[in-house]
Amino acid sequence: MRTAFFCNLIPNKLGAFEWLLVTLGESFQAGGDSLTVIFADEPIDELAGLLREAGVSWETIPGWSEGEEREHPWAFALPAAKIVNRLNPDVAVVHFGNEWPSLVARALSRLRGAGQTRWVWQQDQQISDPSRVTRSLSSIRAVSICFDHMVAVYEGGRESMMRRGIPADKVSVIYNAIRDHAPARATGWLRNELGVDEGTPLVVNVGWQIPRKRIDFVIHAMAHLNGDIKPALVQVGEGPQRRELEALAEREGIRDRVHFLGLRNDVRDVLAECDLLVHASLAETCTYVISESMSVSIPAVVTDAGAAREQIVDDVTGYVVERDDSAGFIERLGLLTSDGERRARFGTAARQRWEDRYRVEVSAGKYYELYRRLASMV
Repeated sequence: MRTAFFCNLIPNKLGAFEWLLVTLGESFQAGGDSLTVIFADEPIDELAGLLREAGVSWETIPGWSEGEEREHPWAFALPAAKIVNRLNPDVAVVHFGNEWPSLVARALSRLRGAGQTRWVWQQDQQISDPSRVTRSLSSIRAVSICFDHMVAVYEGGRESMMRRGIPADKVSVIYNAIRDHAPARATGWLRNELGVDEGTPLVVNVGWQIPRKRIDFVIHAMAHLNGDIKPALVQVGEGPQRRELEALAEREGIRDRVHFLGLRNDVRDVLAECDLLVHASLAETCTYVISESMSVSIPAVVTDAGAAREQIVDDVTGYVVERDDSAGFIERLGLLTSDGERRARFGTAARQRWEDRYRVEVSAGKYYELYRRLASMV
């Protein structure tokens, strides 16, 4: 089986999705099949070495993406069609959130002779429930007609597709998943680096500093916690709101308790040093960082976006609150920062849920079996 996997990733780190590709490559290698990944740029050396070991080859489409929120969708269509015609894969996978350029790529490749390739659409963005119009007329419905199979990364995504009239047997659910991780450094290194004492809970947020991620919502919640315990916030990420967020922390009177770490390649190590995760995004799918927090046995307080209620079992592994319920978010954050026994109990349950549902080996195996099934239909 030959598979071409298109993802508009700039592979400049070794994160959860990069590890999925490596693990998927191992499945292909074990089965005697070939996997070619098409990126938006060349992978960093560490990732390149792992991909080679897993038998994965790669190509790039220059100009396809500049990174988070800076995509150039129409730079994809013609180069993708040319690649499919040259590689003649049994399966072409599109992990890219722009439907119309993807439809054009498929049409062009078919016109040029690649009519036997099976096309898979992997929906990696949150899908809202359809209106009366979009039940019948929407870009995702058009994709479902032209592509051979669809993948949603959470049950809610599959249900939204089905509400658009997409047949249930044409949509699979394969969760975003992550590998296990053993921290390389001794416990306490982050507290020492930040100058935070042992008795102060460390609350961590990981996300690009853009409005959709609502880091301002998190800072506001941190500033309005009741009680004597005053946790510190560790924010991992970068983006255009950096100065605005620093100014907000200053106005809220907690600048000394908010630590902006910027971009990091050791996010899993940072998570393992913290006591709980907070995530207040307006829109997500199956969020990697939530699963990463589960794997290191820390609970989470998150807003209800995408797969939040599938990943987090409310009042068992963490808390899920409505997206605009600031008071509820503050209350539940206070419950976990003030109660170490509750954090430990929730963290243990979170780790078990990750073991059962969100291990990368499980999801990679499901992707491989899906592609094999589709290839057998060529």
